[in-house]
Amino acid sequence: MAFADIPIRRKLLRAILFSTGTAILITCTAYFAYELFSFRQTSIRELSIVGEIIATNSTAALAFNSKEDAYEMLSSLKVDKSIEAACLYDKHGNIFTYYPEELSADHFPDSPKKDGYRIIDSGLIGIQPVIEKNRRLGTLYLRSNMNAFYFHMQLYAGIAGLVIVFSFVLSYLLSRKMQSSITNPILELADTALAISDRKDYKVRATKHGNDEIGLLTDAFNQMLDQIQDHDQILRENEERFESTLDNMLEGCHILDFDWRYVYLNDSADRHNKRPKEELLGKRYTEAWPGVETTEVFSIIKRCLEEETNSEIENEFIFPNGTSGWFKLAIRTIPEGVFILSEDITDKKNAENRILNLNEELEQKVRKRTSQLEVANKELESFTYSVSHDLRAPLRSVIGYSQIVLEDYLDKLDEEGVRILKVIISNATKMGQLIDDLLAFSKIGKQELSKRPLDMEAIVAEAIDENQYQSERANIVMKEMIPAEGDKSLIKQVVANLVSNALKYSGKEDAPLVEIGSYQQNKNNIYYFKDNGVGFDMKYYDKLFGVFERLHKSAEFEGTGVGLALVQRITAKHNGKVWAEGALQQGATFYFSLPTQPN
Repeated sequence: MAFADIPIRRKLLRAILFSTGTAILITCTAYFAYELFSFRQTSIRELSIVGEIIATNSTAALAFNSKEDAYEMLSSLKVDKSIEAACLYDKHGNIFTYYPEELSADHFPDSPKKDGYRIIDSGLIGIQPVIEKNRRLGTLYLRSNMNAFYFHMQLYAGIAGLVIVFSFVLSYLLSRKMQSSITNPILELADTALAISDRKDYKVRATKHGNDEIGLLTDAFNQMLDQIQDHDQILRENEERFESTLDNMLEGCHILDFDWRYVYLNDSADRHNKRPKEELLGKRYTEAWPGVETTEVFSIIKRCLEEETNSEIENEFIFPNGTSGWFKLAIRTIPEGVFILSEDITDKKNAENRILNLNEELEQKVRKRTSQLEVANKELESFTYSVSHDLRAPLRSVIGYSQIVLEDYLDKLDEEGVRILKVIISNATKMGQLIDDLLAFSKIGKQELSKRPLDMEAIVAEAIDENQYQSERANIVMKEMIPAEGDKSLIKQVVANLVSNALKYSGKEDAPLVEIGSYQQNKNNIYYFKDNGVGFDMKYYDKLFGVFERLHKSAEFEGTGVGLALVQRITAKHNGKVWAEGALQQGATFYFSLPTQPN
């Protein structure tokens, strides 16, 4: 059983015994450790005293090389039962004599080790120098057992065990007698709480036995009962008010218990059900509406009851009298079962149907109008192509004859005449470029795409080479260009226009900078052309990609106003798009996208 589930009497008993036992165990352990250390030190000190006495009395025997006197001196150790062996070494480290004589020399070290006394696994070892007048005559070796130490420790362990057992028994007896003064008030408080919970009688109060913490808990418990009693009264009043509110709601309120019986219906539910609530209360849902088991509404209510979930549904109901109506049902689980809020949306549905019919008529008109516009666009493209094609021949004649006059009759023309001819040639050349752009623009609508893999880096490099004069001044940074798929001739026009624009509009800067790169986003390859030129005002963005729309004067920057419209049309034909960002005197960035998996 988990500690949290153990009765409080046993918890207190265990806590007291555990605390007492821990304290006693720590005390005994500390005392035992102290005795262990003290006895070890005492044993070493006593052995060292014996060693010093024997060493002092052995100086004559070693000085006169008298083994009999030396052995007699060692034999005096037999009065100390703890000393197992002793040995005298001469000044050369050779064994001189040892005790007891029944031992062999193999039981002793061949030569004495480092002076001092220390405890090893087999007992206590002492190495004592034999010195006379600062002259070392030899070494005394002593070996003592630890029997007295072990006996002493066993005695202490036995006493400690008896103390622990006696303390546990005494603590157990005292705690059983004293813990009732703590547990009885708590158990009485628990019994009072259980009785109140069973009978729902919030007038009962717990008895206070003292002013300790349990007394404070009792006071808090009684104060809580006062608040619960007040809240219970308020809750009853609110329930009555709530039922009154439900009865006057425009929405229908239906409550089904877990046995599918109607337990509450308001007045609006009467109107929605087209049956009096007295006829439905206490009746099962399936009895009130035969055949409802096969409907979607029944399945949703069943799922809400079984899974305790909420749901909403709009459904058309056919009533026994043959009428029908649309209702929106909000189904919410409650402790009693499910609460169903019904809203009559018949008028709303009728309005939606009328709107759907109007939308269908509007879509038909839009389709018809779109078809007409497509025909008009095709005719306009044909007209544009025809007009542009027919204008090219006269323009070539104007440019050619003007150049002939300028070359052959230069000496007969004054400065104004030369200037006028140059203006004619320049404007005719610009018009020729405009016609070429219009022809390219009109051809795109008719041109079939010839898609193939494209090396975008090579296309960009070619566009930079074509603008060599401008690109020589600019610092062009080309980053990775992701390969694409598309019509090479058309994509070259897009790149050429964007490279030319970036170089043109940054050309008046002291240090023109153009950055070209690409990245992938949402299954599209995005290519960008960024410059540090004059930029543009974003409030005129809508004009940026229109035909003949220019945001800068032609005197400042040459152009026909068709290039960006051409870019937009080509990217749209590739299922991509083009857009731009910029600010006046802060440069601009143009983007176009191509699908990574083109349709």
